[in-house]
Amino acid sequence: MRRRDFRKHVTRPRPVSIGLPLLLSLVIAAACGPGRPAAATRPALDIAALQKDVIAKLAGAVETAPGLKLANRFTPENKRAARAYLETLWTGLGLEVQKQVYSAEGENLYAIVKATAPAASTAPAGAGEFVILGAHYDSIRNGPGANDNATGVALVTAAAAEIARMEPRARSFIFILFDEEERGMRGSRAFAQKVKDDGLTIHSVHTADQVGWDQDKDRAVELEIPYEGALALYEAQAKALTPPVPLLTTKEAGSDHSAFRRLGFKAVGITEEYRNKDTTPHIHKPTDTAETVDFAYLANTTSLVVRVMKALAR
Repeated sequence: MRRRDFRKHVTRPRPVSIGLPLLLSLVIAAACGPGRPAAATRPALDIAALQKDVIAKLAGAVETAPGLKLANRFTPENKRAARAYLETLWTGLGLEVQKQVYSAEGENLYAIVKATAPAASTAPAGAGEFVILGAHYDSIRNGPGANDNATGVALVTAAAAEIARMEPRARSFIFILFDEEERGMRGSRAFAQKVKDDGLTIHSVHTADQVGWDQDKDRAVELEIPYEGALALYEAQAKALTPPVPLLTTKEAGSDHSAFRRLGFKAVGITEEYRNKDTTPHIHKPTDTAETVDFAYLANTTSLVVRVMKALAR
């Protein structure tokens, strides 16, 4: 719960860009049609178009369904509409969406992307392990929540699509969209408990919250309470980007990663410079709209996280 007090995409000639309907038709055809091609030969995803569509619809800039623009993702009705849109989107991207209804008003959406590494007499490192990447999809009552946290949803969506296309995968992944982060991290607490009760072997948990603001244009990313080894993992991939992405670490505990850490899982939060004075001034306000999102920063941060997920998949 973000509170001040307690706190590649494929480059295409411009201005031409694949719209989401065409994007989804290409993905569905590749995923479901006869003679399905290998992942490496399927049509490339236009991640930039995908993320802009996600944020525009979740934050009410355009209709999520005919005649419906979401003023928030707080009321039960608006959350149902947001989930219906996200479920359709993820299904079109080839993901099998599952639901965790943990209370009368709380419902998480998630998809499991299973490991594909061939069996061997000696299991490869990571076999049987899961990596979790998540973000909360709800917002406060009086705000559209573009940066907080439609940007996180857009990042997780893009990463899920990329990892689902990657073969082989030595680890399995759970991509999760949490409900009710703004009401005490109820969704992530419920899912963390489910993972524990199910006895899954979790390599690590990564959560994204507010990844769309970069006023000083330094492209910096904060890692919140990174588990042992997480900083080195992210640094290796940050240095591979051009130019390298600056990384900062903080002790910020006010988001979904904390729900997992309290149960003993290795976790890290991913955000803009929330504690280093370059975070959106529109947090928890009606002005947290799609127009305030820095999509170049979001794309760059997404590239970093996708690289990290692919490193973990290997």
